Amino acid sequence: MPPRNATSEPNTASASNEASAAPRLMLRLAEVADAIATTPKKTLKVQLAAEYLQALSPEDAARAALFLSGRAFAAWEETTLQVGGALMWSALRAVSAAPESALTAAYRKYGDLGSAAADVLHGAGQGSAGETLVLADVEQAFRAIAAARGPAAKLDLVVALLRRAEPLSAKYLIKCMSGEMRIGLRESLVEEAIARAYGAPLNDVQRANMLLGSIAEVVQLAARADLLEVGERTPLAQAIAGERFGEEGAIFILHLLQHGIAAQFAHLAA
Repeated sequence: MPPRNATSEPNTASASNEASAAPRLMLRLAEVADAIATTPKKTLKVQLAAEYLQALSPEDAARAALFLSGRAFAAWEETTLQVGGALMWSALRAVSAAPESALTAAYRKYGDLGSAAADVLHGAGQGSAGETLVLADVEQAFRAIAAARGPAAKLDLVVALLRRAEPLSAKYLIKCMSGEMRIGLRESLVEEAIARAYGAPLNDVQRANMLLGSIAEVVQLAARADLLEVGERTPLAQAIAGERFGEEGAIFILHLLQHGIAAQFAHLAA
């Protein structure tokens, strides 16, 4: 890939998308992410995310919170996409049919493959091929990509996903697959958005996310007002109780937590 020489990101909204897309569409998440990215104030970023989550079903809100955090899967999961920049570059070339020089120029311009994808695909006139890509489709596609064996199989799946996406959607699909949304919305701000969307105490949201290692599951619990039910059933709670690591392991984990190293231990017990 060429070195970065970033400028401002492209305006990929088309006349056909002037009206907001339906909340459960990937396109709507992309619209919200673009709005968040261009908003300098953290409080407004949280407000935009919270209003978006409120407009979704709990299941789709869970997916949206995960994707806005720049994750394809929950933090506790060992599942990874194993899709690198070179593979996504190849996928974008296949979808856009753009010459290498055009991709290189777009990447140099924005310093970000997602933004470059939006620019190139918009220039190529790509629409959604008559399909409606919803958040559940994205979740399913990510699972399939993670499960695929070998670069060739993964490339085919990434190409198929991008072919279904509008340029703006493709921008944030690639950003999410790379693990960097770059919209100034850290997971801590997503936690604030969840608390605001469902009228839950922020401390309860943060505690549940630490114990569960899953921002998506936290959303569903918050929607049901069940955050306080997070307890012994969580992997981390089981670890602390010594059920997975024994007494010495539990003491070690507690020691780390008491010293502020609150890394997600849930994946150790999964």
